[in-house]
Amino acid sequence: MKANPYRKRWAAWLPEALEALSKDPPDFRAVMPTMPMPLPLQQVPFAKPVDPRSVSVLTTSGAYDVHVHAPFSASSIIGDATHRILDTWVRNDAIDFAHEHFNQAAARSDLESVLPREAITACGVQLSPRIVSWSGFLLDWPTFIEATIPQIVKQVSVDKPDAALLVPI
Repeated sequence: MKANPYRKRWAAWLPEALEALSKDPPDFRAVMPTMPMPLPLQQVPFAKPVDPRSVSVLTTSGAYDVHVHAPFSASSIIGDATHRILDTWVRNDAIDFAHEHFNQAAARSDLESVLPREAITACGVQLSPRIVSWSGFLLDWPTFIEATIPQIVKQVSVDKPDAALLVPI
């Protein structure tokens, strides 16, 4: 694997950050201003006008199918850099959330606020067969950038949607 200069900066930042984050309560104010950021992405214009007929839903809610997946490691002080692939029409009662930074009870009582499946199809747009989910609280950006994002891109590419909708939490 090619050396990643961002990972090197992040690894230098991590020991001090872990010390502050392991306090009770975690001292986010001490570490977040110094967290190294990746370089900005090169902007690529759309190749054609976007009039989506199919949409892939991506969410940072930490949603997972309780019958298929292990929950995300929501209590990890650096987050969980993995993702889950859910069947788009998995039953509502099989969906749960592993994310400590938003009101999960509200999301459970109104899944459309987090996974707007019915709202999208009501607009005449077809949903891709799978939803991609990860936990929005994440400090291990190097792993997310190097491993998780390529896996997400590959999965979404297989589904061949016209557009993707990111539902951030």
